[in-house]
Amino acid sequence: MHIYTDKRTGIKYISYTDPSGKRVRRSLRTANKSVATLKAADIIDNKKVRDSGKVSWEGFLVRYRSFLAASRSKKTAQTFEYALKKLQAFMKISFLSDITPAQLDALAVDLKSKQRDSSKTAAGINRNIRALKTAMRQAEFWDLIPPQNWRKVSKFKENKGHVEFHTPAEIKQILSVFNADWQLVVLLGCRAGLRRGEIASLKWADVDFANNQLYIAPNKTEKHRYVPISADLAKALQATPKGKSPYVINVGDPKKRNSKDFLTAYYSKATADLPFKCGLHKLRHTFASHLVQNGVDLYRVSKLLGHSSITMTEIYAHLAPQDLASAVKKLPAIK
Repeated sequence: MHIYTDKRTGIKYISYTDPSGKRVRRSLRTANKSVATLKAADIIDNKKVRDSGKVSWEGFLVRYRSFLAASRSKKTAQTFEYALKKLQAFMKISFLSDITPAQLDALAVDLKSKQRDSSKTAAGINRNIRALKTAMRQAEFWDLIPPQNWRKVSKFKENKGHVEFHTPAEIKQILSVFNADWQLVVLLGCRAGLRRGEIASLKWADVDFANNQLYIAPNKTEKHRYVPISADLAKALQATPKGKSPYVINVGDPKKRNSKDFLTAYYSKATADLPFKCGLHKLRHTFASHLVQNGVDLYRVSKLLGHSSITMTEIYAHLAPQDLASAVKKLPAIK
C-alpha cells in the first residue's frame, strides 16, 4: 500500500494490489495527511475483511501510527517503532489476528535468550512487550480483534536493587579520553543528570547563565524542569563557542540528532578501552548517586532528575545508609 499526493490538485490517493494481482488506485478525497491515513486504513481493512474476514496488519499500522502521532508523545511513537522492529524480525505478520498473547510471550522469551547479561536487559524487553500489548489493546478497543488475556505475556524481573555509577576518579579518566566538545557531553550527564535525548536537544536558549540554571524542556515525563549548573559544568559551557547552531552539543551527524544512536555509539567506542564499564545513561545514574551519597534527600533528587514519581528515585535509597541510620536514632526513648 502506498499513499501519494496528486501534484496538480493536492488530493491524496491510495495505491494497492488486490488479491488478483491488479494494481488499484483510489482517491481519498482529502488533502489532509492525517485524514488520508485513516481513510487508507479503512479501505485496506474493509478490503481484507471482505476477502478473508480478517483485518490486515498493514492497515492497522497505518491507523495506529496516525493515532500515536495525534494523541501520544513522539517518544511513545519511537518506542512502539523500536518494538515493532523486534516483532517483525521475529515473525511474519499478514493479519492483525496473527498477533496473540502466545506470540508475544514467545517473542519475549526469544529476546531474553539472546541477551548475555539478563539482569540489565529485562527492563528493555519489558518495555518492548508493553508497547506491543498497548497497541493490541487499542485494536481491541477499536473492535478489530476479540479481547484476549495480554496479562499472561511474560514479564521479566528487573534488577532495581543495584545501580551502577562512576566514582569521581572514573569520571576524571573518562574526561581524559575526550576533547572539549565531548567533555561537555559527559558533564551534562554526570553534573546535571540529563538523559541522552536531553543532552542532544539542549539549546543555548535553555542555558540561563544569569540564574545559573538549565531549562529542560518536556520530554519523557512531559514536564519541564530546571537544573542548577555546577561550577565545573558552568566553566565548560562558558568555554564552548556558540557558533551558528542553536544547539549546545554539536558532535556526530546532525541529521541523526533525534536518533538514539546520535551520541551513544561514539561514546561507547571511545570509552571501550577504559578498565570499567561505560554508558551515557550511567552518567545520569552517577549524578543521582553522588547527590544521595552526599546527603541530598530523594525528593530533591527526584525533582532534579525529572522523575514523574519519587518511587522511580528510590533505586538510589540504598546509597544513603548512614542517613537512614541517623534518622532511626531520632526515635524517642521508650520509658
